[in-house]
Amino acid sequence: LAETVIHKSERFGWCGWINWETSGAYFYAWKTPFPFFSVDIYTCKYFHPRSAVDFTKEYFDPLEMVSKTV
Repeated sequence: LAETVIHKSERFGWCGWINWETSGAYFYAWKTPFPFFSVDIYTCKYFHPRSAVDFTKEYFDPLEMVSKTV
């Protein structure tokens, strides 16, 4: 439905989002005031949340990661 939107803040870091017909994904990352990233996935179709969490953890290799499904 829409092209990916990416924004770089000179003060903090990056954000990006993409919207599909029934879903969307958002990503935020910055280095200050502390290293942080957030991935939000919204979908009307079923998917295995554990698969998304495992992929994110493997791709970014964070020191610590917290996930929540609703």
